[in-house]
Amino acid sequence: MLQRKQTLYLFFAGLVTLALLFIPFGNLYTDFAGYQYTAFAVRDITPDNTYILSTIGNALLLIGTSALSFITMLLYKNRKLQLKLISVNMLVILVAMFTIMYVYPNFIFPKNPDLAGGKLEYNYIILICFVSALGIFLAKKAIAKDEALVRSADRLR
Repeated sequence: MLQRKQTLYLFFAGLVTLALLFIPFGNLYTDFAGYQYTAFAVRDITPDNTYILSTIGNALLLIGTSALSFITMLLYKNRKLQLKLISVNMLVILVAMFTIMYVYPNFIFPKNPDLAGGKLEYNYIILICFVSALGIFLAKKAIAKDEALVRSADRLR
């Protein structure tokens, strides 16, 4: 049923994750220039918006978690499968947050000569990643509660 509250949680988590694709994660400043860190690339802040480095891995992880949220939302008749997909989705969103906040800034950016030694300042909007994870978690709790209710009703028959 599409009117359940876990459907709203999953829909909201999917929309928030899609929004992260179009919002910059932060700015990276070196001694010579400033760069904008997004889901798809690191680009120069200058008007010509020069491409510096691809961060397509971040975008793929965010697209994956958003797609999983929407697919899980549509599988409302199979709660056990929904619970499994939500567990996978939680793993994917945690990996996405880890790569956005730790892997790229600490391992990928220093290898690029343009970005080496730069200081990364995250936008506060990056915190909505955690809102998406919270929505997925709340959906899992609600689905588990529905499953327990169905099992208890089956025991009474």
